[in-house]
Amino acid sequence: MKDVSLFLLKKVFKSRLNWIILALFVSGLGVTFYLNSRTANSHSLESELETRLVKDERIINEYEEKLSQISDTNSEEYQTAKINLESQKNHSTQKTEILTLLKEGRWKEAYYLQWQDEEKEYELISNNPTISSDFKMAVDRQRKIYQALYPLNIKAHTLEFPTHGIDQIIWILEAIIPTLFVIAIIFMLTQLFAERYQNHLDTAQLYPFSKVAFAMSSLGVGVGYVTVLFIGISGFSFLVGSLISGFGQLDYPYPIYSLVNQEVTIGKIQDMLFPGLLLAFLAFIVIVEVVYLIAYFFKQKMPVLFLSLIGIVGLLFSIQTIQPLQRIAHLIPFTYLRSVDILSGRLPKQIDNVNLNWGMGLVLLPCLIILLLVGILFIERWGSSQKKEFFNRL
Repeated sequence: MKDVSLFLLKKVFKSRLNWIILALFVSGLGVTFYLNSRTANSHSLESELETRLVKDERIINEYEEKLSQISDTNSEEYQTAKINLESQKNHSTQKTEILTLLKEGRWKEAYYLQWQDEEKEYELISNNPTISSDFKMAVDRQRKIYQALYPLNIKAHTLEFPTHGIDQIIWILEAIIPTLFVIAIIFMLTQLFAERYQNHLDTAQLYPFSKVAFAMSSLGVGVGYVTVLFIGISGFSFLVGSLISGFGQLDYPYPIYSLVNQEVTIGKIQDMLFPGLLLAFLAFIVIVEVVYLIAYFFKQKMPVLFLSLIGIVGLLFSIQTIQPLQRIAHLIPFTYLRSVDILSGRLPKQIDNVNLNWGMGLVLLPCLIILLLVGILFIERWGSSQKKEFFNRL
């Protein structure tokens, strides 16, 4: 079995396509990190406050000009404008104070004041029936993040545009794994598994190994290659992020949406990281087995590639738009490639599926892995010649 694995590994490393895909990934991640670094500053609290202060100054000038044009200082219009002006000045003064604290690196004091400001805003809108529940939840999310952030006494990160090491891995799980990465590994696995068949001839029969040993080695090499590629990409991003922006914090606040309670709670980034990695890894194994089965039945690279992309990527993206699929999304193994979106509650909230959660994934994926493995070993060892002949004609 060791000899089979070494033989297959040599084929993997000799493939130019695999090296091209790897080079494109590294280049793409480098460009993305550069863009994130530039964008993160413009989405920071400091940048947001500076923008607000400019707007506040304009509003204050408008109120002052309006007051200067009203001759009757006892009129209701004058008094209303005066109250609004004072309120706007107080608001601007508080924002200036928070900005000053941030520039001085006094994070705890700054985020405490920001939390108090978010609390006031939430109080104003929470009982207003005209404001949407999504907007209320967004404000609730912000106030709870600053509430959790200020005791840590660290500078806030922009998780949407990550630059720190740990944040980079979370971003890869969120954005890269369910899109570019899954497409890339389907290309690679198709190359690995479909090359076994030449002109509908199963070349595994020509080697001095049993077909079961060949299958187990192929699956092992496939899982190993996908795992190494993922570790390599994550490790590269983590290293670059850590060297430039720092390691990050495992206890950094991370919002979690509860579909059952319709509220936001604040967890830690480590609550997303380690369970997310496990769910993604289990989903990788399922993908390896599914592509192996498609290659077994259809044999030629193009049909295998097409069917794998449609069956895996197509299904993954269809969950967002096709309602019947949303109801059974928790039973579709490829959904769990979006591990961080599931753990954070964002995806269950978007598709309104309360069954889509960590516990379901932890039961479903291992069961599918075992069932698919048993199925593969069965067809390799005892598959009927009629079924093989039927698929050879396709």
